[in-house]
Amino acid sequence: MASFVSFSSNTARLCITSERGACDRGFLRNCEEEGFDVTYIPFTKDTSLFVQELNKIVQGLGAGESYAVVGFGAAAAFCLEYYVKPQNTRKIRALVAYYPTRIPGQELSYPSSMRVLLHLANEDVDVFHDCQSAKRHHHREIQHLSSGLGVGDRLPLRYSAFVYSAALPGFAERSRDSYEYVSASLAWSRTLGLLQEEFGKHYDLEETWDKIQENRYFAPSMKDPLASYVRQGTPSITFVPTLQGATGREALRRFYANAFPQGKPPSMKMRLISRTIGADRVVDEIFLYFKHTQEMPWILPHIPPTHREVRIIIINIVCVRGGLLYSEHVYWDQASVLVQVGLLDPKSLRGHENLAKTPIVGGEAAKAVLMNDRQDIADPGG
Repeated sequence: MASFVSFSSNTARLCITSERGACDRGFLRNCEEEGFDVTYIPFTKDTSLFVQELNKIVQGLGAGESYAVVGFGAAAAFCLEYYVKPQNTRKIRALVAYYPTRIPGQELSYPSSMRVLLHLANEDVDVFHDCQSAKRHHHREIQHLSSGLGVGDRLPLRYSAFVYSAALPGFAERSRDSYEYVSASLAWSRTLGLLQEEFGKHYDLEETWDKIQENRYFAPSMKDPLASYVRQGTPSITFVPTLQGATGREALRRFYANAFPQGKPPSMKMRLISRTIGADRVVDEIFLYFKHTQEMPWILPHIPPTHREVRIIIINIVCVRGGLLYSEHVYWDQASVLVQVGLLDPKSLRGHENLAKTPIVGGEAAKAVLMNDRQDIADPGG
């Protein structure tokens, strides 16, 4: 694995399980790229054989070693019931359950020595209980899952659980028709964050991203930019306001060879304002200055040089997998850019000439953020 990964223990063993024939190889590869020692166990109706395979993992662990389980569907449901019993939790650090067909009742809790994380689809699921509570439930209990707290959709349970309201079961497996990229990506970040914490993994995503930026923006000549991108899957870069960028390694090669070098005028300066680092993402808030002395396809495509100065704030969201760049989304206020280069007059919008003021500003927006200048912030009551 890449040198930017370190573990506090000898081995991070991860057991992944799903129904036989339903193994998502892309998910397994992602786990391996993040440095986990992955074992796949197919789940069958003969649960005694399945338990034997789980026990083999436990028996193969050395002193001080532990393991985690990630289950899908019926396999996840079985694991939720199996590990709620304390006698089955020796050496397990975490259990991640993707769209289980059954979930624990409110009275059930898991040992404090293990973390539990549920990723739930928008569906009806059965609820299982302990023996005493089961006697009080004479009929099948079904819970409808559709939404949770806030935009994160966290459920108020004894363990971490999230519902993905736009997704159906199978949303995290590329081989399934119900695969849904946004939900899968969000769930993966949460899964990876939990596993990193439990296995004491330490990543230096910041150094990885800074080296990429140094090569891209500040080096006298840019070395092979594709060396920093993942080899598998579809790496991408998207400048969202202008829909510029590329998806796939060949398209990225053409983009960096042709379009991107034009977009770096000598006057361009960047200053980091804030940085947020997650399990597999870096989010930068950056002050960007340049004088528009040349064509810049990524921010002003097809616009000849205006020789105007531009000051904006850009938001850069980077996803890293296994130490390599997977995706990059870049956002900024394009209306502010157009105002500053003289292509948009905020005082005269076609069809709205009678408006005294429009909600469009120029470089003062960047100044308000950079200087923390509250005088530039509009007072709604003023």
